[in-house]
This record gives sequence, C-alpha cells and structure tokens, in this order.
Amino acid sequence: MKTEANLSRIRVLHLEDTGFDRLLVAGMLQESDLHCEINVVQTEAEFVTALREIPYDLIISDFALPSYNGLSALAWARATKPNIPFVFFSGTMGEERAIESLKLGAVDYVLKQSPNRLVPAVRQALQNARKQSQLRETEEKNREQGELLDKARDGILVCDLKNRITFWNQGAERIYGWSKAEAIGRDTAGLLLRQETPQLTELRRGLTERGEWAGEMESVTKDGRTVVTQTRCTLILDDNGQPKSKLILNTDITERKQLEEQFLRAQRLESLGAMVSGIAHDLNNALAPIVIGVDLLRMQSHSENSQSVLDMIGSSAKRGSDMVKQMLTFARGGSSQKVSVDVHQLLHEIEKIITDTFPRTVHCRIETGSVVDSIIGVPTQLHQVLMNLCVNARDAMPDGGTITLSTKNVHVDADEAARHLEARAGNYLRISVADSGTGIPADKIENIFKPFFTTKEQGKGTGLGLSTSAAIIKNHGGFLAVKSEVGRGTVFRCYLPLANEAVIAHETAEAQPALPAGHGETVLVVDDEAAVLAMIKTTLEHYGYKVLTAGDGSQAVAVLDERRNTVHLIISSTSMFLEDERPMIDVLHAIAPDSKIIAVSSLAPESIPATVQANVFIQKPFTPENLLTAVHQLLLAKA
Repeated sequence: MKTEANLSRIRVLHLEDTGFDRLLVAGMLQESDLHCEINVVQTEAEFVTALREIPYDLIISDFALPSYNGLSALAWARATKPNIPFVFFSGTMGEERAIESLKLGAVDYVLKQSPNRLVPAVRQALQNARKQSQLRETEEKNREQGELLDKARDGILVCDLKNRITFWNQGAERIYGWSKAEAIGRDTAGLLLRQETPQLTELRRGLTERGEWAGEMESVTKDGRTVVTQTRCTLILDDNGQPKSKLILNTDITERKQLEEQFLRAQRLESLGAMVSGIAHDLNNALAPIVIGVDLLRMQSHSENSQSVLDMIGSSAKRGSDMVKQMLTFARGGSSQKVSVDVHQLLHEIEKIITDTFPRTVHCRIETGSVVDSIIGVPTQLHQVLMNLCVNARDAMPDGGTITLSTKNVHVDADEAARHLEARAGNYLRISVADSGTGIPADKIENIFKPFFTTKEQGKGTGLGLSTSAAIIKNHGGFLAVKSEVGRGTVFRCYLPLANEAVIAHETAEAQPALPAGHGETVLVVDDEAAVLAMIKTTLEHYGYKVLTAGDGSQAVAVLDERRNTVHLIISSTSMFLEDERPMIDVLHAIAPDSKIIAVSSLAPESIPATVQANVFIQKPFTPENLLTAVHQLLLAKA
C-alpha cells in the first residue's frame, strides 16, 4: 500500500454500468488531491479479469447492476484480494442492505443522493488500509523474529518488572523443559531457582546500577536437574526512558563446565600421581630393609615365638609393599601382578573396616556359600572395588541399614552373558554387595557406570567410583551388574572368572628350592639408603659373597676404579646421580664395561628409562630370594 507521501497513482477499480455515475465519480476524485488512476468495468467478467491482472488500491462499486450484483462482487473481492478496501456508491441501497454489506467486508457505503461524502469516505478507506497494511507488516516481522528466536539454541525470555515471564522461546523450552504455556506468567526465580543465590543478588544490583548484568547462573530444570548458563540480562526501556521489561539470554554451558571440571580433576590426578610416586619411592626404601631383614632373622631363629612375630612383621611388610605397588599402579596406570585371592579373608577385612569406620547405624553381614572356588586377581584392586561399593551403600542409607556381602559360585550361560556388555559365558565367582537403602531411579541406572556421573549431591561424589570399579572387574576378565528399586535398596554383583585350580594346587604344592649361595665372588653395592645398603651387604655376606659398598657416587667411582679387576658384579640404585647429573649406573658401566650390573629401583620396571645400562632389574622392596636368585643367574651367565 502507498504511503501518504506517494499517493499520485492510486489505482481505483470502479464497477459501474451508468455513464453519468462513472463521470461523477471520476470528476470528484480528479478534483481532489488523490490523483487517482481509474479503471471502469461493467460486467462480472471484466471485474474478475481486472482484479486478477492489476494490483488495485481501492474498489468502488454500484450495488445493483443489470448483469451483476454488488454483493457478489464484494464476496469475490474478499475471497481473492481481501486487503483491498471496498466502498459501495449506490442510489438503491437501503439501510438493511448497507449494514449487511459492512458485515460482509465492505469498509463504507455512500449514497448517490449524497455524493459529497464519497471523497472523505475514500480518504478514510485508504488511511485505514494503510494502517492495516502497516499492522500486517509489523505482525509479519514479529512472526519472523519469533521464528528466528525459536530457532536460536539460546534460551530467550522476557519478563515484566515483577519478574513474570511474558516471552519464552523454544531454546528456553529445550534448556529448562518447561513449555511456553507452562512458563508464561510464572515468576522467573520461582520457576528456575530452588533458593535465593548470590548470582541473583548480583543480577538485581547490576540491573539497578547499570541496566544490565552478565555472568554464570545455576538453575533448575523441570525434572530437577541443575544446569549452568551464561546469562545476559538487559533492562528494556519505553519511549520515555522508563524501565518496562527485562530481556534475558541464557546459553547452556553445563557440558562445558563439566568438561572443565573433568580437566581440573585430571590435572589434580596428575599432580596426585606425581606425589604418590614420590611417596611410594620413600616407602619402598623404608620397607626394603624390613622385608630383607625379616627373612634373614627367620633363617637364624628357631624359636616358635620369634617365628610367629617375624611372620606377622613379614605379612605386614608384604601388605605394605602391595599397597605401594597399588599406589604406583594408580599413579602411572601400570598393571599389578595377579595372584590367588582368599575371598573370605578379603570380605572379613572389608567387614572390619565397616565396623570400625562406618556409622554405628550401618551394619555389615557376610553370607558365603559352602564352597567358594579360588580366583586370580590383584587383592588391593578387588579391595578397592568392594570398598567403593560399600561406601556407595553407606551413602544410600542416611538413616542406617544393613550391607550384605555374599559369595556364590554361578554359571553364566550365553543368554545371560548377552545381557551384559563384553561378558562371556562360563563359571564365575559372584561377589554381591547389597544394601537396604534408597535405591537408584530407573532413568539414572543406565548411566551410573559412566565416568563423572553421580547421583549424589554436588561436592559429595566424584562420579569415578563405579566407573573405576567396572574397569577393574573388566580387567580381571569379569563384569559388574546392578539391580535396584527405589525405596527397596540396591545390589551390585561382581562376576569374577574362576581360577584354574589344578595350576594353583600345583604351584602351592611345589617345594621351595634352597637359596643359591656364592663362592667368594666380589659384589659392589651402591645405594644412598644406609639401611638398604646394610641389608643387602648382610644378605650377600651371609650367603658367601664378598661385598664392597658405596653410599654415594664419588665413593662408588673410587672403589670401582681401584678394584675393577676383582669386582664380579655391581648392584646399584637407579636413583643415584653424580654431581653433573649423570646417572650412576651409566658411569659405572663406562668404568667397567665388562661388569654385570643389577639395577635396583623403587619404581616399576616400565617406568625405568630404556637407556639404563643394566643386565637385570629388581624392584624394591625385594626378598633375599629375589636378590640371591638374580645375583646367582647373572654370575652363571658371565661364567
């Protein structure tokens, strides 16, 4: 539709069969400043053709024509060109028909007896048409903008000054779960927040002081999940500069925040791994003389009481050594040696920990089958799995309850194995950890083994316990299953493949060979730990070797330089370096390239650099058997 400033060519379609009336209308319009371009038609066919071919701004029609009817023309115009204003100019319309025509869509009617009212009626019709056109354009623009806003991934909402939501796009529906019908009219804080938060206080202050605020906001979805959004809130002003509403844009950054948290956790784990490696090194050095000394004292003592005490010390040192190895496995991702595991002893250890450390309202019960076959595994790792499951059981029983640890030999057929990822049919030992707690909702149970997923409140769980446990059980050739019902507790079942009993029995029955002794060969021992150095020296001398010792690099170089022709073997710590940072073993090998070298370290074998020039590697803490066997085999190879 033309604007007020561009009315020089107003196209008018005039339906009239009387020549005088045609001239009358044309004259009145030409005398006005409307500058109309008039096309006169007399029949239905001409009227229909004209409407189809040319865009008109106005239709003026007689009511009664010999071959056509004004109401029929109005009906056709409304059906095909509903936005063109239609004005009747007739001398035969009665009041009833005039009112009927207005109801059917005409914008005005003018009687030929009062022709002076035609131009004002045309002006009013054109003005109303322009307003309607502008309104349609505004509505279309708003509709297009609304569609664009709905396509946006961000949540976009508008609320009034009382925080009642007036606009809610599809992005907000995707983020929060509330439909537009559910959200419109609701208070934003009541809908999206559990409680007053510092961020909400900052938002209000920012709007008051600056008219805008930006920052991170934690909100709650319809199903109770917590989402983190990057929120930008702006105060919208009216034409007088007064606040009238608030525009809020929310970008969902929940996944990004989770990834950042996982990255920070990974960094903490990396730092923890470095710290654990250092602690393990010191503990191994502390345990090494105990492990060696216990075996030496056991050989020299024949008292039953002494043997009992030594067995207890040796068992404790062995447990400590296993724990250190497990620490290193955790820190460096290596693998631990698998042995035959006494499941009954393992469960009773867990029971004791629960009794000593869990709340008194949490009770532990053990149920074992009459016959439980052996399994092969890493005791400390299986201990970790069971403790993870028991801690989860404790947390699921805030008011107390019972944790039941049970074992049973089971056969898993192909159908059952197919229900568990990467499970295989076969015979298993099933260790179950059951609680009488709150249970796990069905919509969350399929995610519980995913890393960093947790059903606990924020800050009360890392989401790593179950994923780590499942990985450990998988590495043992088994699988982990869960069954839970809300309000009726949870049961985790660890399926571990049975060991080859014949192999275990053979290994157990095999007699321990006598420890190999030396024949006066000279061994140079280099270690900066005085206790370790003393124990190695005592052990070797007890079994017939001559021992030279050095507690630092300069001593070792001096001794070897003087006695290189008489030294048959070198035992050196990999942690020793000269003042110029050269590894001690490399220097010793350069001085006596023909000498055999045993490298001793607190680190696992895979952590020792490949450039270390040693013939045999021994990890601390080691037993006299480990040491003497390595020395004997190396001397035999040299001979």
